[in-house]
Amino acid sequence: MMRALFSGVSGLRNHQVQMDVIGNNIANVNTVGYKSSRVLFQELLSQTLRAAGGPGEGKGGTNPEQVGFGMRISSIDKIFTQGNLMSTQRKTDLAIQGNGFFILTDGEKQYYTRAGAFDFDYEGNLVNNNGYMVQGYMADDTGELSKVLGDISIDFQQRLPARATTSISFVGNLNSQVQPTYASSTTLLIKLFDADGNPMNIHIGDVIQFSGNAGGSPISGSYTVTASSSLSDLAYALQNAIRSVTGGNETVMVKSDGSLQVTADSTDITNLTMQCTGKGEFNTYGTFDTTISAGSQGSTAEGSRSADYTTFVTTYDSLGNSRVVTLLFAKDTESGVSNTWNWQAIVPYDSASSISGDTGTLTFNSDGSLAGVTTTQITFDPDGTGGADEMKIDLDFGTLNKFNGVTQFAANFSATLKEQDGYPSGTLDDISIDDAGIITGIFTNGVNRTLAQVALADFANPEGLYKAGDNLYQQSLNSGIPQIGTPGTGTRGIISPSSLEMSNVDLAKSFTEIIVAQRGFQVNARVITASDQILQELVNIKR
Repeated sequence: MMRALFSGVSGLRNHQVQMDVIGNNIANVNTVGYKSSRVLFQELLSQTLRAAGGPGEGKGGTNPEQVGFGMRISSIDKIFTQGNLMSTQRKTDLAIQGNGFFILTDGEKQYYTRAGAFDFDYEGNLVNNNGYMVQGYMADDTGELSKVLGDISIDFQQRLPARATTSISFVGNLNSQVQPTYASSTTLLIKLFDADGNPMNIHIGDVIQFSGNAGGSPISGSYTVTASSSLSDLAYALQNAIRSVTGGNETVMVKSDGSLQVTADSTDITNLTMQCTGKGEFNTYGTFDTTISAGSQGSTAEGSRSADYTTFVTTYDSLGNSRVVTLLFAKDTESGVSNTWNWQAIVPYDSASSISGDTGTLTFNSDGSLAGVTTTQITFDPDGTGGADEMKIDLDFGTLNKFNGVTQFAANFSATLKEQDGYPSGTLDDISIDDAGIITGIFTNGVNRTLAQVALADFANPEGLYKAGDNLYQQSLNSGIPQIGTPGTGTRGIISPSSLEMSNVDLAKSFTEIIVAQRGFQVNARVITASDQILQELVNIKR
């Protein structure tokens, strides 16, 4: 009877443990990241009343006779099935889809958890609700992630320094069927092209010299080009230079083909020219008829054109000041030239000597792809004071013989900026976290930069981890060492931002287990009661 009593007692005790585990599961039905547990039983060692006998001497074999001593708990297993994800709309709430654990530290020990309810403290440290630091990889000033695991800490007061533009790339189409646009009186001199579409390359600060004769007296004078100088301004300056010699009513006007027309008054005008030092295209344009007789008219040797198309690009100097680069395109219409476009870049600068590489050509293949580029870098001083560094901007019009940049088709003009690598300074405005655990800083200047990456750890045997309370686990001898890395690599799952993993407790299953445990407890209690009654009858024999 004592064996029966002790067997019943073991059943009571261990079914009570089962109830404790089930109760703990149900208590944590809404605990973030909680993983339920189960209890498995096994029998205790049995007492052998008679050993097994083998067959022999005409008899068959006999089985052993054994009486068990009850049962015990075989294991309490953690069930690491995936819990459902709940959207929280908090950007620092993170859930893991798949295997792995977040890594936390209290400054001394390392802990692991599936509960990703994190937040930033006032120093910018990413922590859980108990103040444990979330571990990951920090990025340097260039956005390059470290290979060393450490605390994730974001400086929300950080400022991103300005970056000067060093490259510009373009994409889009130049219409092969464009018709030349002749210059008008309002066309700016710095945007003037010759009759064939070659840029005259006139800069702010250039001086255009006038020379010739009127009635035997020399014509002299000059005009200094400004940012707002137009063809009509040049015509007016030339008109004043002629009148200052003749005292007459000579006129200079801009014709519809972009040429300048001089009307003589009562005096012949001979050998009239305009010259801008070093500007070959303009000097060809600036030659008038050899003799303009009194009362008659004479024009420049050829007309002039405006740009066919214009594209604006905002770039930035080393101080973060915006510098607008205007790119002008004009199709080359010179006889014998085909599929060629000339371009000119209008950039902000202090003097005419501080710019180079601001003109070039684009040639195209017969299929519309880019065939060649003559100039690939513009150099200029944006302010002339040394306050900002000299700017050197590489121009990328696309890959030769490809269609990934500027093309030439019989289609609407669409050439525009693809990207440029400069930006002004900015402060950190917000952050975002993606499924790789990368924390990206969003700055007020529109730049996004990698700040850190959350790390995950996985184990060969997650069920071997110790529960440390507060939704935390610790490494044990049977869990294996943590395999630490980035989300989505190895056996590690991915991050679901703005979400939390709910408890994986199955209430229906838990209630069923309660019934089973209750029945087990009840019947074991009946074994004890029945054994006690039998023992009582045994004691009563003495009476």
